Amino acid sequence: MQVDSKGASSKEAPLSLFLEPRRPHVTDPVLIGGALQPLPARVRAVVDPIITDHGLLLVGVELTQEGRRQVLWVYIDREDDENGVTIDDCATVSPELSAALDVEDPLSEMYELRVSSPGLDRPLMSAADFRTYTGREVQLQLLTPLLGRRKFTGEILGTNDEQVSLRCADDEHEVPLSAIQRARLRFELTVGKKKSRHR
Repeated sequence: MQVDSKGASSKEAPLSLFLEPRRPHVTDPVLIGGALQPLPARVRAVVDPIITDHGLLLVGVELTQEGRRQVLWVYIDREDDENGVTIDDCATVSPELSAALDVEDPLSEMYELRVSSPGLDRPLMSAADFRTYTGREVQLQLLTPLLGRRKFTGEILGTNDEQVSLRCADDEHEVPLSAIQRARLRFELTVGKKKSRHR
């Protein structure tokens, strides 16, 4: 689920519900390269204390572009509750995060703040996230090319504090965590084929 709030912009969007995957216990401070960039780092510093005060967990932050609009995503979760965050959780913290970000002003341009659960295609932001989801398929986008490409899709074989091992279609690859800009679990909705009727 997600709640949109007014950042530097005044646009609004509807609430959405998503099914929830299993959540990790994020205690590892080793973050991917994208999460260590100046903007995400500044936003994390502002929103993390507020989210923690509400008994929630900051999964990560992400800045995306939707047309001409910049969207600042803040993903939250519950560390020990199998039911995950609710719309009420998102709605409760959203105005507080928006007010704090307006004061600190980490983004100079107009943006829309969206507070959301991680969803089925959960973003992986730390070494701990990768360890939790070992065996799952993940999609990576890198900050700089590795072996001539910036995108990798494969099964997570293992992770240490420096790199993640992936089994991709072409081979197994070692990808430095510091080189990863974005990482998301790969989720595919399988729709069964309808049986044809024969008269």
